[in-house]
This record gives sequence, structure tokens and C-alpha cells, in this order.
Amino acid sequence: MKNIFNYRIARLLFLIIFILSNTFFVSAQNLTMGQLLEVRKKTLGDVEDYLTAKNWEFSAATEPSLGKMGKATFTFLKNFTSDRAQSFLTYYYSEVSSDTRINIQVHKKEKYTEYVNAIRAFGCKMISSKVENGQIVKVYRGATTTFEITSGTVENEYNEDSAIWTFFILSNDDYDINWGD
Repeated sequence: MKNIFNYRIARLLFLIIFILSNTFFVSAQNLTMGQLLEVRKKTLGDVEDYLTAKNWEFSAATEPSLGKMGKATFTFLKNFTSDRAQSFLTYYYSEVSSDTRINIQVHKKEKYTEYVNAIRAFGCKMISSKVENGQIVKVYRGATTTFEITSGTVENEYNEDSAIWTFFILSNDDYDINWGD
């Protein structure tokens, strides 16, 4: 009888630990491309609320100044012993215009592929590609939004090159004014 009781307690503890660990991983999520486009339309305060609810952590902020946009940076699944994270997101905003920009850096090929496939599914077309500073830079353009995708490498803590992808998301007008040819 005692063995049956111990078995049931062990099963119950395992079940509780399993539920708690899955609750964390279900509630902590990296963002889809659709969610990133939603974030770009939000105000700074709404961005912070939205990302915090999805278990992103605020990292740093800079106020806007004459000719420069303000920015707030958030991390996803940040390592507590280093500055490494699964993703970094920077939200750029202005006090003199409605322009906002998103820059998200990802380190997983699966997330890169998911984002590129979503951009293509939105009907965006690649309008340019080039090598710049040893990285591949591709620009996709949709009806209202431009996506600049940078593929590169960075040295990891083991002195090995590790892939890194950056998605810079902004309006077509903003891109044309500031980076257009």
C-alpha cells in the first residue's frame, strides 16, 4: 500500500512540474511577422505592454532628439549570465512624426525562414540584394512596408562564427526618404 501511495505522489509531482514548465514555454513566445507588423503600429507604451505580456524583457531606451528617433530595446529569452538572447527587438519612434520602425535580430534559422516566408506570403517582392560589410542585404517591398533583411555572422562565446539575421521593418515612404536610391 505504501508503494502505491509513493507511486501516486511521484506521478502527481511529475504532472505538476510538467504543467508548470509547459505553461512557461507556451506563454513565452517569440513573435510572428504579423505580430511584428502590429507592434510597429503601436505607441511606445503599448509596445512595452504588449511585449512584456509575451515575456519579452525591456533592456534599454534612448529619448528622441533633434533629427534622431527614440528607441526602446527588448530581449527574448535573455541569458541571465551574459548579454546573449534568442532575439533582440528595437522599436524606433518619433515625437515629430508618426513614423515607427522595428529592428529584430534572430539567431535561429527556423525563425529566419519563418519570417522570410511570411514576407513573401504578404506579396512582397525583392527589389535589391547586395553584399555590404561582409553581409548579404536583401530588400523586400510590399504595398506599404519595406523589409531590409541582413544575413551575417558573429563570433560566439566559443570563438566560432554563428549565423545572425536582422529584419528592419519600416514604411515605404520612410525607406524612400532615408535610404532610397
